[in-house]
Amino acid sequence: MTNSSLRDDPLNLSGAQFTLTDRSRILVCLDRSELSETVLSYAVMLGRATGGSLTLMNVVESSGDLTSESHDALVWELKRHEAEEYMEKLRERIKRLDVSVDIHIDEGRAAEQVLGFVRQHPVDFLILASHGSHGLAEWSLSSTATKVISRTPSSFLIVPATPVYQHAESQSCIRRILVPLDESSRSLVALPLAVRIAKQQRAELILAHAIEPAGFHYFNDMPHTDREVVDSAKSILESAAQNYFRQVAERLKTEGIEVSVLVTPSPSAIELIYEIVASKSVDFVAMSAHGSSGSEQFPFARTSAHMISHAPVPLLVVQDLDREQMSRCLRKRRYDSAPLKHGTSTIDDAY
Repeated sequence: MTNSSLRDDPLNLSGAQFTLTDRSRILVCLDRSELSETVLSYAVMLGRATGGSLTLMNVVESSGDLTSESHDALVWELKRHEAEEYMEKLRERIKRLDVSVDIHIDEGRAAEQVLGFVRQHPVDFLILASHGSHGLAEWSLSSTATKVISRTPSSFLIVPATPVYQHAESQSCIRRILVPLDESSRSLVALPLAVRIAKQQRAELILAHAIEPAGFHYFNDMPHTDREVVDSAKSILESAAQNYFRQVAERLKTEGIEVSVLVTPSPSAIELIYEIVASKSVDFVAMSAHGSSGSEQFPFARTSAHMISHAPVPLLVVQDLDREQMSRCLRKRRYDSAPLKHGTSTIDDAY
């Protein structure tokens, strides 16, 4: 996106690959633990915001050892019956909220089966809790969540599995949404969805931009006049950023959304995100997988990768690469794997 196109249309998304539709398929990962159920209110929220349908997925885990008890036919049937009863109860709870919902039950290793489902179906969003049946640990993400997130081509929402984020599905779960932005069109990709969520939840939208000093170092022998030029460039950049993001905010306010803008010098976008989350009581972050410094050689840019691993609040990451780009990227990163066994589902696979 050129500077002129930003001035002409502050919400121009030219060059961005993600397209928000009204028929999104949202895959909700559950392991029948209370921790994993933390995602349900956010799944309902996202379903309503996008007009999409939910697929609740549960994998009855097995060790992969054909001689183990988990592969005994009778034990498997009993476990499957328990899973079906549990998932049907959840489906009925969500259906009463006028959200389209189906269930899918499979057997195997959770991460592999979730990724297998995503490869075989047009999943737009994946929702999962940071931890599940194995409980909270010193790591910010469970091993299953880490495997799924590192390999999925879909956009996704991670919900920290802590009591503060456990809400009844019928209640609003978000009050303030932070959208970190830079000067690129890629960073804007998460904004349309954040706007929908803000409308649906009646939440405040906070647009934040960090003016990082990395390109403006002083050297010991730099002449005073050159230092003045550097200072002037800093001032010009900050002023231009303020004007640009103010235009974006004004556009959004015409849609009846409460919007505030924070453009400030900061050592890094990561530090600014943490600072705003703490100081503004932000309870949701929505961001693009890549920004101005992002490379299509990697699934995530530095800032989004860090936030994924250390998300202090529910985090929505919108993948701006399309599936073909992501497939190439994952193959290069040795993330892709062979096709997996698929279980039965109550959804129509032709959807």
